Amino acid sequence: MKKITIAAAVAVIAVAAITYASPYYALHQIKTALAERNAEALATHVDFPALRASVKAQLESNMARSIEATAGSDNPLAALGQSIANAMLGKMVDTMVSPAGVVALVNKSAVGPQAGADASADAPADGAQQKADYSASYAGVNTFVVRAKDGKAQEGALVLLRHGVWDWKLSSIEIASAMAGR
Repeated sequence: MKKITIAAAVAVIAVAAITYASPYYALHQIKTALAERNAEALATHVDFPALRASVKAQLESNMARSIEATAGSDNPLAALGQSIANAMLGKMVDTMVSPAGVVALVNKSAVGPQAGADASADAPADGAQQKADYSASYAGVNTFVVRAKDGKAQEGALVLLRHGVWDWKLSSIEIASAMAGR
């Protein structure tokens, strides 16, 4: 009877440890897929409809604030401009937030291999890539948040949501206010 109790306790601890570590493993798989430019592997770890909705909502909100601050709320052309911009923004987000679009963005970004050719003056002289500094933690039982640390305030985040018991998918991106205002 004692062996069964010990075996059950070990099994419960193992399941709890795997459950706790599952978002970290999903994050590792996402990083690997991005590094290998593997759109199919990336697609298995991203909830594209939820991600598109998140990005669209944030960009539309920022655009509405920007238009209202620039044109004012009593300008009739501002509403027309905003509706045209929202239609264009929707198509852009749909194109960019896709497996191939995300891989293309990474290839062109500062973390892509071509970024080394445009190295700035503060880059290491020996050509070594700077390791990204980020924090990753649970924000709830079913929510896992990854934030970049830049030495200043932490802005922007990747939000992974639980899908099933051990599966996590990138479902939202909190766009940094400085980036959204551009």
